[in-house]
Amino acid sequence: MRRRRNRNRSETPSGSGPLGKLLRLLVLALVLLPIAEWGASVIMTRLADASRQPTVSDKDLAKLYGSDQPGRNRQALVESPTLADAVYAPLVEYRMPARSGELVSVSAQGVRGGTIGAAGPRVVVFGGGTTFGHGLADAETIPAAMAAKLQQAGIAVRVENRAVPGWYSTQDRVAFAEMLATGDKPDWAVFVHGLDDFLRCGQPEKTAFSARLAETGAPIGLDQVIRQSSLAALLRKLGGKSQMARDLENGQLCSSDALVEASLARLDANRRLIAAMAERFGVKVLFVQQPVPTFHYDNAKRAVPLDPDRMTPYVATAKGYARLAEKRGTGTLYEQDLLWLAEFEPAEGNAYVDAVHYSPAFAKLIGEKLAERLASMLPAPVVPDTAPASPSPESAAPKQ
Repeated sequence: MRRRRNRNRSETPSGSGPLGKLLRLLVLALVLLPIAEWGASVIMTRLADASRQPTVSDKDLAKLYGSDQPGRNRQALVESPTLADAVYAPLVEYRMPARSGELVSVSAQGVRGGTIGAAGPRVVVFGGGTTFGHGLADAETIPAAMAAKLQQAGIAVRVENRAVPGWYSTQDRVAFAEMLATGDKPDWAVFVHGLDDFLRCGQPEKTAFSARLAETGAPIGLDQVIRQSSLAALLRKLGGKSQMARDLENGQLCSSDALVEASLARLDANRRLIAAMAERFGVKVLFVQQPVPTFHYDNAKRAVPLDPDRMTPYVATAKGYARLAEKRGTGTLYEQDLLWLAEFEPAEGNAYVDAVHYSPAFAKLIGEKLAERLASMLPAPVVPDTAPASPSPESAAPKQ
């Protein structure tokens, strides 16, 4: 006899309850999340490639560069490495990777454009992105212009552009100390400082690469997974805020007068430390206070108007330079061998190709200013005596 089904018993199919739904969601997540992560990584890569392309027209590029070859200027911008390309380097945290482009090249030793010149004193130039020459060809950078001017004056030199985008005076000091410690001693060291020193503040010191290193060394957990996730990065990108804007909000930049003052003191201390090392090792130094668009410069002169919001992260630079100007000549700053170019700007033509990086014409003017100072400090060129030699008494006497 067949048993009758109990009508009061639940007839919910197995697996359709809350636990079954949760299991299906987990399986779905395990399948979809890797696909979403892969898709986000592809999108982020394409966005990074697209970000290298200037958004300005060829007409505006021609104005910014004072050029009749905007295509070449666009190529220099595309070839220029950025912080996204940076690779780990001991002690200084990061450097630009070696590359060999048509207009932008970096050697495995970190020299931009190779050594300029084959003879004479060796001059090594340190600095950030403006000295490296972001958006400029190898021959258009400040060190290249300096070398060309010295060579035109008959002064033989070997010049190396060792600037790295984003570096400030602490990284320059560490890199210089490492050179000396390994026996790699130049005859001259030039340090172009100012802009980046007021973009990194606080204690302990952090470089533009510190956050990435911290993520690498952090214990593996959900927070780290999210920080390193391409999908999370894409969502942050879609949020519309740049990394610099987020740093400003999180207090990573010099957002207060106290931090600006601390950065000024750090810059001064680094110059003193560099000078002390150089003196001990017999290296001549030249410090350069570089021009910045937030001090003395009238941004209305720009060939292409710039959105004022683009200058927000550089407010601290304006404050820092104002304090430097106030302290000049008071004996409270290290000013020996300092070339003050804070008020220097082109008499005509465009000075900046973007928010802070120099145009080819301005980089050339700055390089020539450096050459003038170095020429007054380097040994005078030896001018060969072209006058006919006077005959000796013996040779002048008639033969018998």
